[in-house]
Amino acid sequence: MLGLFCDVQTFRSLPNIVFYHITRDSVKGAFKLGITAKQILRFLKMHAHPRIRSSNHPLVPSNVEDQIWLWNRERTRVQFEEVYIHQCQNAQEFQAVVTYAQDRGAFSWSDGNKLRVFVKYVDAEVVVSFARRWRSRAAQRRARESEGRMRQSAYS
Repeated sequence: MLGLFCDVQTFRSLPNIVFYHITRDSVKGAFKLGITAKQILRFLKMHAHPRIRSSNHPLVPSNVEDQIWLWNRERTRVQFEEVYIHQCQNAQEFQAVVTYAQDRGAFSWSDGNKLRVFVKYVDAEVVVSFARRWRSRAAQRRARESEGRMRQSAYS
């Protein structure tokens, strides 16, 4: 089992202990074989030397455990997702669309500087429909406000 996630070239042994190097390449090779970080760490803890077990030290040094988890995370740090880019016309629309998309679970990412909202492609129609309704209501509000100002200026 050790040969699956350790560098076999670095093998050294004493009467009751075996030494291997755990390298990034050897652990990544184990990941390719379907072995998980959790399984590697469980194996190391189960087969720790009896003296380590009787002491109050961790069975696997924390730096080794952390590094194995970091190498595991390297495999999944990039995820591809089909998205639709919605270009907003102003900051108010941008905020409304972001909030709506987040509430529906359709939100992927946004760029506030360019007023772009990236939504999951499968939910794009719903978000675009919301944006159209929002723009329509905003235009109606602006029309009512300008009409009210025109009335006030006519009475002045």
